[in-house]
Amino acid sequence: MTTNQHPQTVYYDGACPLCRSEMGVLMRDNTAGLLRFTDISQPGFDAAALGLTQQALMARLHVQTPDGGWLIGVPAVQAAYAATGHHRIAAALGHPIVARLARPAYAWLADHRYRLPRWLLRAVHLHAGSCAPDGACRTH
Repeated sequence: MTTNQHPQTVYYDGACPLCRSEMGVLMRDNTAGLLRFTDISQPGFDAAALGLTQQALMARLHVQTPDGGWLIGVPAVQAAYAATGHHRIAAALGHPIVARLARPAYAWLADHRYRLPRWLLRAVHLHAGSCAPDGACRTH
């Protein structure tokens, strides 16, 4: 495995079944070591140390770039997928028409992620391949 001296850091809500499932896919495919993952729902996580609020981090996926910049929401998702070799998904998210649709869709999912129906969560978990239908996910 090749590791990068300066990986991007993904800040995600590990208490969210949908988020945890998608991060499971990204963790599994992070073979080049281009991403680090931080579960912001863990006790003791300090958002203020990053200059952000817990509320802001919980609202949308955040990726901190090696130069200290921030990607938030769809650009964060796009960067995470690109870093894990999912280039078609990343390219699609960068297409102007897809991006225009993805932004409100992502915002709706992020805002309603705790109220999604169980059938949708089961479908996502099966896609991830690391989560059981009851919502339990293996850590990587």
